[in-house]
Amino acid sequence: MMLADLYANQFNDLPEAEQTVLEICDQPRTTPSQISIALHRLADWHLKVAHRPEAARRALQAICDRLPNSHLAHMAHLRLNQLPANAEELRERQSSAPIPMPALGDQLDEPFPLESGVSRQKAADMANGCVEKLKADPNNVAAREKLSRLFAERLGQPDLGIEQVMLLLNMPEQPDAKRAEWLSWAAAWHIRYREDPQTGRNVLERLIREFPDSPQALSARRRIRLIDMESAG
Repeated sequence: MMLADLYANQFNDLPEAEQTVLEICDQPRTTPSQISIALHRLADWHLKVAHRPEAARRALQAICDRLPNSHLAHMAHLRLNQLPANAEELRERQSSAPIPMPALGDQLDEPFPLESGVSRQKAADMANGCVEKLKADPNNVAAREKLSRLFAERLGQPDLGIEQVMLLLNMPEQPDAKRAEWLSWAAAWHIRYREDPQTGRNVLERLIREFPDSPQALSARRRIRLIDMESAG
């Protein structure tokens, strides 16, 4: 894998890197987990170095073909569903202006100006684009994340943003780090945009209960103390 990494990232020789990875996967002593890791890494290189989603798709499909009906194949299939459809969509994702995201803590009380990089009309156009992607693939996590943030942060519709977050939380096999992050968004939007600190507090308590060791839980505990102090005051 070190040799394959050198081919991909130092010599920009993806065909040789791919051949090396495939040789690793064909070794009898290579475990299913090692096969999965190697092919996921190959998919990463195709996206980041060659900017070729179709080649990344081929690498992930190889996991499904080599390890059918396994958890590793299921995880590869989930990632397949999140890949850009083509090189143009990959460029769009890489060049899109970042949308500020709510953070629990001091920034929670600072509104994000609508003019910060994305106009309301542009935000509406971006939201429509996300909706079209979700019609084609309801499990497109990146599109649903972006849509939720556009609704809440740019289009003045926090209820719709929170609704999208709840759909994300109900999707199976999502990483705990992502689920903690999504709960922190929902809490921030309840508090900042819906002016409903009690519901926000309930979401923060859920975040602490389900993901007690996450960075978001640390901020959530601090925010709950502030809410309680404001309520007492």
